[in-house]
Amino acid sequence: MSNCLIEDFPSQPRRRGQMIDEKMCRTAPTRIQRSVRFAEMSELAIIEPSTVEELDEKWYSKQEYANMKHRYHTDAYLMWKKLSTTPVESVGKDDLFSCVGMEKFLSSDIWRHTQERRISHIRNIRAVQSRQRMLNLRSDEHLSLLSQQSSEWTVTRAQNLAQLYWDTLKE
Repeated sequence: MSNCLIEDFPSQPRRRGQMIDEKMCRTAPTRIQRSVRFAEMSELAIIEPSTVEELDEKWYSKQEYANMKHRYHTDAYLMWKKLSTTPVESVGKDDLFSCVGMEKFLSSDIWRHTQERRISHIRNIRAVQSRQRMLNLRSDEHLSLLSQQSSEWTVTRAQNLAQLYWDTLKE
């Protein structure tokens, strides 16, 4: 499997200097230890708050977000329709490029499974947060570990999709 990522997000915490597992990436880069130093003096730049008009110009409105979401769902539906009526061997690279990011909409089973996993992930995190609140505890490390473990399926799925696209479209 040769799907080296630009950033390495390990599923297990690593000790400093430990290399990436060769199963993950054929060319395991060595880790360079870097340090950060701060100057004794810092310069503080005060930025005036933006006006409502400036914010409206910089950010999407609710209507623009709704339009983008509608367009995304329309594109996903059109792609699903096209792929369901086209023989697999005649699907072109342009069609595959158009699928990137819409995979979960191309099959109702995949969509349902993705939604179930997403909902389960959110419920697990919220349950632990609620428990921590009741016990008057706060453990960001525990929440982070739980989130990481709960998201492993997403990481694996994304790696598999990336590998599939790479193998199919690399020519």
